[in-house]
Amino acid sequence: MLQAPAALTLEELALFNELFSTTFGLHFPEHKLEILESRLLPRLRANHVQRFMDYYLILQYDLQREIDPLTQAITNNESYFFRETAQFEALDNTRLDELCHNGRSGSLRILSAGCSSGEEAYTLNIFARNQPAAMATNALQIQGIDLDSQRLAMAKEAIYRPSALRALSEDQIRRFFQRHDSEHFELRETFRRGVEFARGNILELDRFVEVEPYDVIFCRNVLIYFSESALKNAIDQFARAVRIGGLLFLGHSESIIGLTTAFQAERIGPCIAYRRKEA
Repeated sequence: MLQAPAALTLEELALFNELFSTTFGLHFPEHKLEILESRLLPRLRANHVQRFMDYYLILQYDLQREIDPLTQAITNNESYFFRETAQFEALDNTRLDELCHNGRSGSLRILSAGCSSGEEAYTLNIFARNQPAAMATNALQIQGIDLDSQRLAMAKEAIYRPSALRALSEDQIRRFFQRHDSEHFELRETFRRGVEFARGNILELDRFVEVEPYDVIFCRNVLIYFSESALKNAIDQFARAVRIGGLLFLGHSESIIGLTTAFQAERIGPCIAYRRKEA
């Protein structure tokens, strides 16, 4: 019978944090050691090793083989439709019209970074398509990126359990979804149009903006898990990815004030957004 692995040590935590910060931007502080331990234990068992150090060495030797299950183990995938909608509502017709006219003519590009299984990206699409300015554009493009390929597959399928719809009224559920089976709802095709998903890393946004930058980036409740060095890298990536005059929205508990000169904090309704400044 296999013995239970020894507890994750502080030294091992430091090694994993170095790897996670460099690769994903993620950092687990000391008070979350037991959380990381519980998330990694299934990966130790799957790789038939008894020590966390052995699993760390596996990642050092062949990270790509383990990248998908590791990502699924250590990332937080909590999401649902119409979550914290004040920022979506701030992008009203006037604001969208301004973004459309000041960006590339006739197009509006929005990025949902850390999109999980697509709830935020699709909610953005629902809100934007209810505004005449967005509907008048030649192309409303919303792209969701995430590290977790399993969650991305769910986003592309657009079939959800009732828990993902918990913030919606019965009328909204009827308008936006059709029943797929007794336990699932499928987002109607109208609200899937113009939304695409791809595997992507916030620390490597450069490859998504080779043709043109985004008008708006949403990256909410992701940076709170980043190490200090990864946070600075992410801010630099956002500065490259959003066009001059474009907007960056973060989670309510996240702020980049004082950390960059590339963005200017701006109040939009009840929300704080970050406007990309001229160089």
